[in-house]
Amino acid sequence: ECAAEEPRVLCIIQDTTNSKTVNERVTLNLPASTPLKRLFEDVAAKVGYVNGSFDLMWGNGDSVTDTTPIDQNSDKAILDAGFEPGKKNFLHLTDKDGEQPRAMQEESGTTEDSAQERFIGPLPREGSIGCTHDYVSQSYSYSSVLSKSETGYVGLVNQAMTCYLNSLLQTLFMTPEFRNALYKWEFEESEEDPERSIPYQLQRLFVLLQTSKKRAI
Repeated sequence: ECAAEEPRVLCIIQDTTNSKTVNERVTLNLPASTPLKRLFEDVAAKVGYVNGSFDLMWGNGDSVTDTTPIDQNSDKAILDAGFEPGKKNFLHLTDKDGEQPRAMQEESGTTEDSAQERFIGPLPREGSIGCTHDYVSQSYSYSSVLSKSETGYVGLVNQAMTCYLNSLLQTLFMTPEFRNALYKWEFEESEEDPERSIPYQLQRLFVLLQTSKKRAI
């Protein structure tokens, strides 16, 4: 009877660690007496992350309003921690210590899998050593919190209905004869604007697909 009368707290959690989930919301309707550590357990079960591998911060639906993470080990009731019954309590799920949250199924995995990097690269050029780092732009970034999947392959971000183009680019990249021929081509900046040079930009894209540690570029 007391539990039925207890006020409940509506928590709306936004996962900002992944481009696929940043626009989605996870909703929890919890009793006001729920401990903070139980809140983290429920969020972990709901989003499929290993508990303890992520932080929760206060937000307003669009951005973080308090950069101090909520204490995930506290026995304090959410009502006493600033959560308000009858209102939407917005939380942002973020990286913990700069590390992306671990998916639940990865909990039993070994560190050897994550340490191994499998790159698809050009065949060695005769009489030369590859210098692919020359082509990597330090300013080129896409959601740096994303990391390469355990497969070792890097995806392409859909720029709004560009799946047909992305699949073609990945097919060309996975064709060694085409990829290596493109790597052998040399750009002459004096003859063409690099931003308007399709083969140069394609060459840069291929190098990023080969060397980036992000999940998608």
